[in-house]
Amino acid sequence: MCNEKGVKSLKGISAETLLVLYTGSNNKPNIIILLDSGVNNYYFADLSLFTSYTLFNQLLSGLTAKKGLMFKVVGKDNIKFQTNINGVKRTITINNVLYTPGFRFNLISMSKLSIKEVEAIFKGDKAIIKTQNRIEVISAI
Repeated sequence: MCNEKGVKSLKGISAETLLVLYTGSNNKPNIIILLDSGVNNYYFADLSLFTSYTLFNQLLSGLTAKKGLMFKVVGKDNIKFQTNINGVKRTITINNVLYTPGFRFNLISMSKLSIKEVEAIFKGDKAIIKTQNRIEVISAI
């Protein structure tokens, strides 16, 4: 679980973004993933989360909302990570994730999740992501 100090240390996070921390293995204990309502795709900077990886023949670029900065997309494929919610560990797989090595954080698009019929519940300062079967798979603060 993230403490208040950990949340405040992440500068440059917009109000429409919710922080997700999950615990992976002992050699990679905390990886930061943001649930973001302002992005249209899944953007991950952490190559170690990719289970496979396809390099683009030609680099793609995108434009950030903040200050109009450009970023590079060098490839895409599938990622896998684990969550631990109320003592229940689950493996999450997301397909067609763009690899963006210049990003500071890994971003999950809320709009893409809603297309996949995943339910997002927002209560106060917390977000819960549930599958079609109403299984809680991601919890964010």
